Amino acid sequence: MNLNYLETFVMVAKHKSFSRAAHVLNLTQPAVSKHIAMLEAHYGTKLVNRTSRRVELTDAGIVLHHFAKRIIAITQRAKEEISSFAEDVKGRLAIGASTIPGHYVLPKLISEFKKEYPLVDVSLEVSNSGKIVNRLHEEAIHLGVVGAPVNCAEINCTAFLNDELVLIIPKGHSLGTRAELVADDLVGEKLIVREPDSGTRRVIEEKLIAAGVPPDSLQIAGEFGSTESVLAAVEAGLGISFASRWAAEKAALAGRIELRSLKDLDLSRSLYLIYPRNRTPSRPTHAFLSFVKP
Repeated sequence: MNLNYLETFVMVAKHKSFSRAAHVLNLTQPAVSKHIAMLEAHYGTKLVNRTSRRVELTDAGIVLHHFAKRIIAITQRAKEEISSFAEDVKGRLAIGASTIPGHYVLPKLISEFKKEYPLVDVSLEVSNSGKIVNRLHEEAIHLGVVGAPVNCAEINCTAFLNDELVLIIPKGHSLGTRAELVADDLVGEKLIVREPDSGTRRVIEEKLIAAGVPPDSLQIAGEFGSTESVLAAVEAGLGISFASRWAAEKAALAGRIELRSLKDLDLSRSLYLIYPRNRTPSRPTHAFLSFVKP
């Protein structure tokens, strides 16, 4: 069995398109079609249904997709562990990060890491915390950085960097006229939130509940899938929200929003490194963990 055929099949399943899979893999579309045909001939059954709009897996295709991802991951892990015998630290390092560390922290860290380990090929995937944890379980990434602790027996979760969440309000909002704010001042306000899997949202909800202000005492004015969209919604006057100081300060300095703190609410938090507990880290992974840990 040619491993390239399985990699092509997984990419077709991911993008639900022969042409998009061909683009990502730098193959021609006939080559992708040939790989799928060879797999179907090998297994003696149809694996995909192809329509004018998209590609869908058959029942047999769904089964193969499950095993193909595992085969590819195991093969990659074997390559990484064998590379540990090489003198230089080299190979692939796939990092997943939630929005704040992905956009505002890791790019600089990765740049500094690459200066010390130039032979490591680093990729960075940015999504919400829930999806990053799933990607780690799927062995699609080697480690993750998220904004809330992960309680899972299979994952190591280590705090490695401090962050501060701040209240962000539209310019001219009534809350901006008060000398001091407390959590109870937010009751009845319209609140912009991130999606349910967001680490930032989880931390904010926990801190508000601890301060005696359950989230349902505020009006949810909208859910947004990124920090930048939350900032834009607040700037437009849709409501108030919370965001990392790293992300919010630039918008505040530009006069787009105002930042406030709450006298009775500690909005400090940690960012967390997460990586598999029972998987031997590759040399690039081990090097990065050693590089960023204090």
